[in-house]
Amino acid sequence: MTVFYLIRHGETQHNVNGGITGQMDIPLNLTGKRQAEELAKRLEKERFDAVYSSDLERTLETIEIIASRHGLSVEECKEFREMDFGVLEGEPKEVFRRNIDQSDKDSHFYRPTDGESSHEAGERFLNKLDELREEHEGERILVGGHSVVMKSVLMEILGLTGHYYRKLNLGNTSITELKYDEEIGWSIVRVNDTAHLE
Repeated sequence: MTVFYLIRHGETQHNVNGGITGQMDIPLNLTGKRQAEELAKRLEKERFDAVYSSDLERTLETIEIIASRHGLSVEECKEFREMDFGVLEGEPKEVFRRNIDQSDKDSHFYRPTDGESSHEAGERFLNKLDELREEHEGERILVGGHSVVMKSVLMEILGLTGHYYRKLNLGNTSITELKYDEEIGWSIVRVNDTAHLE
């Protein structure tokens, strides 16, 4: 059995302001750095065999803080980037929701101009996980990612439509744990665990 800890990055000022960040390269704010340190303390006694992260600064910084306590290097992967929102990046989230509401497509398959759909983003992320679980069979892997794309991964695993997207929540520095077993495939162990912030 191969285990993956999917970690969302710490807070950024863009999160606070409520804008669509997407693949914009935004750093952690002070709260985000503190959240990452709290998560690193919590995971200090866990064993990880390899560490991977989105190459965007907010996630890479979060994961490097954790990896440093384990003496592990971080391999950057563009496949773990956030969904590409195209022309909507930097806009208020309400603009994206309004565009979806005006579209005749399931929100999971709605693609903004010059961007990708959440379905495509989830497939991109999950395909990379499939590659890594073959490379690291039986190991424990730490992966740094982003909210929308990781929610999309959960939807892909469960076969959910876009109707369920807003019912899922992944907070900053949350832990979402997946495991892969040859007999049953992917399964979800826990979602949005932020006990270290309480």
